[in-house]
Amino acid sequence: MAILEIEELRTGYGEIEVLWSVSLQVEDKGITALLGSNGAGKTTMLNCITGLQKAWSGKIRFAGNDITKIKTSERVNLGISMIPEGRGIFAEMTVLENLMMGAYTKKAREKMMDSFEQVYELFPVLKERPNQRAGTLSGGEQQMLATARALMSRPKLLICDEISTGLSPRLTMLMMGTLAKLAEENLPVFLIEQHVKKALDISDKAYVMENGKIIMEGNGEELRKNEKLRKAYMGI
Repeated sequence: MAILEIEELRTGYGEIEVLWSVSLQVEDKGITALLGSNGAGKTTMLNCITGLQKAWSGKIRFAGNDITKIKTSERVNLGISMIPEGRGIFAEMTVLENLMMGAYTKKAREKMMDSFEQVYELFPVLKERPNQRAGTLSGGEQQMLATARALMSRPKLLICDEISTGLSPRLTMLMMGTLAKLAEENLPVFLIEQHVKKALDISDKAYVMENGKIIMEGNGEELRKNEKLRKAYMGI
């Protein structure tokens, strides 16, 4: 069953079309990945889902509700939370202040103490540094903070945009493992990623986007074995 449904979505910038009647579904459990190189249209797709980019045509449904035209803040209230590419933390604020910023909906504020317990269990280093300025954290620690902040909103769907950007292979594996753990705990994850092999290793279902169109889809194991995909995106 799908928690997020994209149906014949078209959009672009000015007169330039970027997404060409894209359809996909994000399952209500596990990890669904959208894969492709830079410029494939992944970020534009994400901006449509979060309300930052207006759809020309098509539908976006979340938990059965048509959200195509509603505001970004309303989508957050429904339970969509995002870890943005580049982390997007508030560098001048402390770790604790960043986390509290994530819990700004009424429901999230009511469950804030439970949320702190969850994110500190996932990332103990954040518990040790509540008063440290976020901008002074290492790149990996900042990614942990961005992930924790997104979880503070008590999401029904976690969207991750290029979570491996700027991370070492070891930290990338750590973050991918964290996403897998969250999915096992019944939080569906939509992973937007250009590192195809790493994403497929943890994905239950995946789509491959190229030039604003979905060119391939299947479960993680099927796509890992796909010769065309291996040659084009994995170099093997």
